[in-house]
Order: sequence, then structure tokens, then C-alpha cells
Amino acid sequence: MTIRNKNPDETCLKWRNNSPFFQDDDLCSNVTAYNKDEQVQAMANQLFFYSSLILTVPSIPSSLILGSLVDKSQIRKSILIPLVALVISSFVYIALSIWEHSSPYYLLISDFIFGIAGGYTSIIGVSAAYSVRGATGSFRSSRMSRLESAIGLGGCIGSFVSGYIRAAFGYTVVFVIITLLQILAIVYVLLFVKDDVYEEIPDTQPESSFIRRSLIDPLYVLTRIRPLRVVLIACFCAFGLELFAFSGMSDIQFSFMRYQLAWDDKSYGLFTGLSSLFGTIGVIFVYPWLRLIICDALLGSIGLVLKMIFLIVLSFTTSSTVILILSGLYIGSRFVSTAFRTQIANLVEEDEQGKMSSLVSILEGVAGILATAVLNNLFPFTLSIWAGICPLSIVGLLGIALIILICNPHSESHTSVFLHTKKRKKRLNLQRRRWMLLSISDAGHH
Repeated sequence: MTIRNKNPDETCLKWRNNSPFFQDDDLCSNVTAYNKDEQVQAMANQLFFYSSLILTVPSIPSSLILGSLVDKSQIRKSILIPLVALVISSFVYIALSIWEHSSPYYLLISDFIFGIAGGYTSIIGVSAAYSVRGATGSFRSSRMSRLESAIGLGGCIGSFVSGYIRAAFGYTVVFVIITLLQILAIVYVLLFVKDDVYEEIPDTQPESSFIRRSLIDPLYVLTRIRPLRVVLIACFCAFGLELFAFSGMSDIQFSFMRYQLAWDDKSYGLFTGLSSLFGTIGVIFVYPWLRLIICDALLGSIGLVLKMIFLIVLSFTTSSTVILILSGLYIGSRFVSTAFRTQIANLVEEDEQGKMSSLVSILEGVAGILATAVLNNLFPFTLSIWAGICPLSIVGLLGIALIILICNPHSESHTSVFLHTKKRKKRLNLQRRRWMLLSISDAGHH
């Protein structure tokens, strides 16, 4: 959120310093004024679009490669590569926060460094694959909810404190703290994440086929003939729509609230902190409890409905108090991603979890690019008509995703049957191996 807030600030400074048509020297010192200035908001959204594009496009092949490494039990390497690149890119932000009058387009250097190493999608994708490997059934849902709760808790704390730290000490201190936390994450991975948790599958393919194994085979995971392939593709597409809607609203939400409610980063930090807090409480306590009596698909549907209600109210209200009260609806915000990730993981084999997580990460990245391209460029044009056009459009997309979930009412029972079939096949394969060993032993004795 602090990084998102920095774009309009630096954009305003750049426009003031370089535009011959800029006549108002006090605009950039007046937060309310440049929040309402459509040209500044348009430039800030354009910069954010370029940032998302440069961050996501290079991360697509990197995510596929890192996901393949997870399936080969090279988990530590898969998570360390993007984390190290993230630390390097953070130093770019620190440098630009010191020289704040430099061009904001230098921020794109940081995005490229992080993106070429896999970006946030790789970190989340590898973490998701690591969480669900070796787990089955409801325990897999529990692990996925813990991952979502960790993401939510981090967002909650960061959103609460970042705005106040920025206001008190400036951007440099905020980015230094972020960098130190990233280094701490690297130390944690080195100390606690092990590669030898699962038995590695022997690699019988030649080294020359590395590109095919890393970039082509993951695509085959989604399309190959398997039980419930239609359910898998339907969940994948519905999740893509939800990710598009989530990414698009995340891109424009801060600009929307700055424009509609005249919020600064402290007000927005309070809102995102509260929403993250409710989302974390929901995924830590409410989701596992409801999962005992309700299937993942229904929980995901509940989360979609709550999101739609919030966006409808957001489109029409101008009251900050109403928005802060309705942040309680975010208690189901992480139900959607938790349910989708769990269902998708249940529908693929154990040695396909890394590849499938990579595909989901790529889906998230592509959906983010498309959402940024559409909504970041559409939102400034809607300001002269009605700012609520974009939030209501997102409600329509979430409605399509909800229909897809409703049209697969038996997906949970099908998934249970599929998981039972996989376990049965594994037991049969184990029995066959034991009989082969006994036969070989008997033949040796004779």
C-alpha cells in the first residue's frame, strides 16, 4: 500500500517539474487537491500499469521453472531465488525514496529485477505447493487456510503501521523496514525449510529436455485426460475471473477512495488494516470451523457474495464511516482463494502440485495484467461520468464466477471419490511392488 501511495506523490512531482503547462506549484503539497486532479490520477494509474506489466510478464516462465523444481523436491531453491531478487529490488525503492525528485519511472527497474526471478506469484505459488504436499482431504484445506491467514496477517499489520510510519519518518524508513523483514524471511527459509521432506522422484529424462519439462509439461497438467477434468478446468476459469476482479479492484481501490472519499494513506491504511484483520480472523477461525460442516465450494460462494455486497455499497456511498463498518464483510474475503486453491490441489496428483501451483500463479499474474490494462486505463475516464462504474463492473464478473461454482454442486463429493481412487491406486501399486520383490527373492532362493 505504501508503494502504491508513492506513485501519485512522485507522479505529481514529475509533472510539476517537467510539464510546461503546470501552473499550480502548491498542488503536490495539497493531498486533497491532487487526489481530485484527474490528470495526476491518470498518470499514476498509467505508471502502475507499466509496473504491473514489467513485473508480471518476465515472471511467467520463471514461475513455471520454479514450480517444476518444487516437484523435484528443490523447494528451498525455489523460494530463495525470488526472495533474494525482492531484497535487491527493495534497495532501488530505498534509493528512489532518498532522491524523491527523480523520475518515478525508475521504479520499473525494481519491478523488472523482481519479475525476472518469479515475482510475488512465484513466492505464493511455491508456498502453496509446499503447504499442500503430503496432505489430503480436510487437512489440505486447513493448511491452505493457514497460508492465507499468514498472508492476511502480514497485510493487516503492514497496512496498520505503514501509513503512520511514512507520515512520521518518510518513505525511506518504511522501505528500510520492509527490506529488513525480507532478509529475515530469507534467514527463516535457510534455517527451517528442508528439501528432503519428500522422497524425490528419479529423473529419467535427458538434460536437453529441461525447457520442455519446465515450460511445456506444466501446461499439460491442466489439459491432460483425467477424472473430473471438466471440474478442474471450471474451477481454474472461475478462479481466473475472481483473480481478475480482485486484482482490478486492488489496482483502483486506493485511487477510488482518494477520489471519492478524499482519503490519504493513513485513512486507507486504517481501512486495509481492518479489512485484513477481519479476513485473517475469518480464514484462521471461521473457515476451518465451517469446513467441518460445509464444503469448500459453498464457502467460496459465501466469500464471493460478501465481496459483491461490499462493492455494491462502495459504488454508491460517500461516507467513510459506512466503508469502515462494512470492512467487517471482509471476514469472508479469503474464503474464495482458499476454497479454489484447495479444490484445484485436490484434483491433481501429488507429483503435479508444484506445476499446478505454477499455473495458478501464472493465472494470477495474467489476470493481474489484464485487470490493470483494463481498469487502470478505464477508471480515469469514468471519473467524469460516475466513479462507481468500475466497482459495479467487478460485481458482474464475480457474479459469473459465483454461477460457475453453483453449477458444480457435486464437485466436493466427486473430489472425495477422486481422492479415494488415488489412495486406492497407490495402495495397489505398493502391493504390486511388494509382490515383485517377493517373487525376485523366491527366484533367488531357487
